[in-house]
Amino acid sequence: MISSRVCTLFILLTLSTPLTVAHAQDAATASHVRGTDDASTTLIRDLVARSAIGRDLVDQLDRSDLVVYVRRRLFTTAMLTGRIGFVRGTCNQRYVAIEISAPRSYVEELASLGHELQHAVEIAAEPGVCDAAALADLYTRIGDPVERWGGMADSFETRTAFDTGIRVRRELLQTAAEN
Repeated sequence: MISSRVCTLFILLTLSTPLTVAHAQDAATASHVRGTDDASTTLIRDLVARSAIGRDLVDQLDRSDLVVYVRRRLFTTAMLTGRIGFVRGTCNQRYVAIEISAPRSYVEELASLGHELQHAVEIAAEPGVCDAAALADLYTRIGDPVERWGGMADSFETRTAFDTGIRVRRELLQTAAEN
């Protein structure tokens, strides 16, 4: 097992937070990385402002066909810091949602967002990943199974995303120490 930082891939049939707010941002922003509310939008903006790695991830996604919606939410387990899954999509336009565990320390939320954005970049790089089944196939191929409840591997992690989360956290803490 890589660590207690767990990325769960899940199928999003619907979001409990209406996407109408996020869809309204579509016309207002050119970015493919969009918050579903003010707090999530601020989290994205702060990551881009404070992290060169975060800026690079958002830039890569902005050059892709993948649209990423981000929201903060309370999870029922402390083990889960974030997850990503398909909202809907076709191979012409793909939509995923990232959920970041909140409330946590702001640095942890930013690092989790960087980690999950790396997963979005992995998905964006694979044009054939157009639905939840193809997403599961991708992570079966490129990820390592993460065992959780009952010894069953129900999620996957990639070394690149794991390392990206650590690098973002280190970058944020180093910048804070220098100021």
